Amino acid sequence: MEEAKKIVVDIVAWNSLAYLQNLFATLQEQDTTDFTVSVVDNASDDGTSRWMMAHQPAVTMLRNFRNQGFARAHNQAISLALTRWPEESWSQRYILVVNPDIEFSPSCLRVLAEAMDAHPDVAVCGPKLLRAFVKSQDEGRMETEHTSVIDSTGLIIKKSRRSFDRGAGEADRGQYDDKVDVFGISGACVMFRASALAEAKLGGEFFDEDFFAYKEDVDLAWRMRKLGMKAMFVPQAIAWHHRTAPSIQKGGAIGAWKLRRKKSPTINRLSTRNHHWMMWKNDAPGDVLMYAFWIVPYEAAKACASIFSLPVLRGNLAALAGIGKMWKKRRELGRRTKLKGKAMRAWFV
Repeated sequence: MEEAKKIVVDIVAWNSLAYLQNLFATLQEQDTTDFTVSVVDNASDDGTSRWMMAHQPAVTMLRNFRNQGFARAHNQAISLALTRWPEESWSQRYILVVNPDIEFSPSCLRVLAEAMDAHPDVAVCGPKLLRAFVKSQDEGRMETEHTSVIDSTGLIIKKSRRSFDRGAGEADRGQYDDKVDVFGISGACVMFRASALAEAKLGGEFFDEDFFAYKEDVDLAWRMRKLGMKAMFVPQAIAWHHRTAPSIQKGGAIGAWKLRRKKSPTINRLSTRNHHWMMWKNDAPGDVLMYAFWIVPYEAAKACASIFSLPVLRGNLAALAGIGKMWKKRRELGRRTKLKGKAMRAWFV
């Protein structure tokens, strides 16, 4: 029997056919073969499944009959990945969660795995993500512009609890070329140690399925930090991202509001709701009081925004409706929390 590969690449697709061809092309160009790929198709109606069967017949594919969202679909893929290895090997096996609109440099997977091998105390790592744009599209592989504009070099969470991608929108001048410990890694492309994911399950879930999509990566990053796990940014690994909903690190509440106006109603509603749920699940009361000077104005600004934005208002109301579910998860996490007090507050910048 062939030995299982060290890495499983998990892709969740939802009407992602335009990007899958490039993603698989860059996977085939990797300088390592020590990985396998799984795809969960979230009820796409753009021919994704037909293309997969025709062009990637060896890839394991799960097909959902309706869109289950990012969180649940990736949980399906992660559960499947864990069955590929004996549990005693999970500490040396890696699950790479990938958006379908990612393109890899040829060494990306190998460099990420080598970083995890060299740092057994690290639970999560991620590459330098740069922005990609479509130059032209035909029936074959799209022509992509690989820019030097940073998409993400890890996740940051402010004292106000606003979260965003480190370096987003900046020109890459090498300012983030140190391999450093970060709060977390963007869910667009993040490698998890399999044993750490299994340990981080909450209510039987890896990503919180109530979130459906958006901010579930920040929520999981916060949870893993509270559980005493480390996340590392690996700048030598490079990938590109066709991001549809970029974050912004400058401009505070006003900048965030301007960016929010450009996003779809669905993204605004889910992002608003999930921001509240993330705080209710993970934040410590003492820390909220300590940072009230930053939290209150930010939340007040968002509350005012709901007057002018129906999606934001709906997100706020949905958040209130879900308090009970989040409180139950909060209690479970509280019993297992290892990182508290000053050590946890160090991540609120």
